[in-house]
Amino acid sequence: MMKRVIAILAVSAIVTTAVYAQAAIAGTVQTRFNMFNGNLSDSNSDLTMGGVVNTAWFQLSGTNADGTLGGMWRLRNQDIVRDAPWFHRAFVWWRPIEQMRIWLGIDDDGMFDSDHFMGWGFHQGENGDMFNHHWDFWRRIFPSHFSTFGLALSFTDFGVDGLGIHFILPTGHQGWPGATADSISQAPSVQEMLAGFRFHMTYALPGLGLVQFQYNAPGGIRFFEWHQQINQYTTEWGDATNLGQIGLSFLLNGLQFGNLLIGGAFIIPDSDNDLDLHLGLGLELPNLADLMTLRFRVGAQVLTRFNANHNEYGDWWNDGDGVLTANIMPVIPLGPGSLMVDLGLTMALPDGDFEAERHLGWSVIPAYRLPLPSGSFQIGLQLWSGLRMGGNQAHLTGNNDVHMNIPMFLTFSF
Repeated sequence: MMKRVIAILAVSAIVTTAVYAQAAIAGTVQTRFNMFNGNLSDSNSDLTMGGVVNTAWFQLSGTNADGTLGGMWRLRNQDIVRDAPWFHRAFVWWRPIEQMRIWLGIDDDGMFDSDHFMGWGFHQGENGDMFNHHWDFWRRIFPSHFSTFGLALSFTDFGVDGLGIHFILPTGHQGWPGATADSISQAPSVQEMLAGFRFHMTYALPGLGLVQFQYNAPGGIRFFEWHQQINQYTTEWGDATNLGQIGLSFLLNGLQFGNLLIGGAFIIPDSDNDLDLHLGLGLELPNLADLMTLRFRVGAQVLTRFNANHNEYGDWWNDGDGVLTANIMPVIPLGPGSLMVDLGLTMALPDGDFEAERHLGWSVIPAYRLPLPSGSFQIGLQLWSGLRMGGNQAHLTGNNDVHMNIPMFLTFSF
């Protein structure tokens, strides 16, 4: 009997190895402790302390033996805006031929990335809350992300070397949070699905870089608005008041001095609305004077979107002509780790109806990261004024108080 069991297990192991050439279990737990968090401009404000599980996720992934079929499933403790665990990445892909991939599922971290070192990558991939990412602000400049349940057809090197063409069709509810259990179970109309259609194209320039183009149909454009009076985000989705969004970017990574990314996107207006234009530039100098890596980025929302229709919550800078934000960050090797100093400035481009002191926000965030076996230790100092710390958007608050926080992270990955 024992020999039979051993034989069955051996055969199962052989079959499993043959079917799944690559299978992996991975996960990360990051804990955070905030020390001396408070308002330095208010003598009556108490400094607070507190700890949280900043993020935790568990992931299963694998591919078959010939690399034509694969999938991923990731469970996260608190998925962005949900106060409950959720599988914010769950998808299966199949390559019927080498040049074609069929993808179906959820990827809330985004596909067809176009921001490179301008999004999470600007802070060396750190997706916690140590720095002010303004992630969705940069996604407006370099559009690519979609975060609902969807179907994607990709064609690469199909007759033209270096050319990639992707068709994305959301099949779940076009709302936020995307791809909830209820929204996935809903059967959208064909009109609703087509309203969220996206087209993404890339072309690799040999020895020089990458060109990326994206078109988002009106229903696939998501806007976050931070409203001071109700102290929360509301969500606006593109509708019949525009004709969609076009984005174009150029990544030059074959330059001798470093990497350069330039791009922009605009919403095609109808006759009743203003043009909404976003422009951005990023520069990365990976070995400046053999002392540091230096990153710089600047982005602007040049014209306000739909001025007359979005003032009901009194979000003051939405009446202006736009917003400008910039960051510069040296990364300096220091001992066994590295020191990162992020300096950020955000400025409204007003129309003259508001006091000048309400149009500026800044942040100074030095942080030290120490790599550890299977993890890391980080500690930093956050000083900021006039803007919302930790937001996805470059939102100004109109408040000149200076705030401080000392965050400390411990991270373990497997």
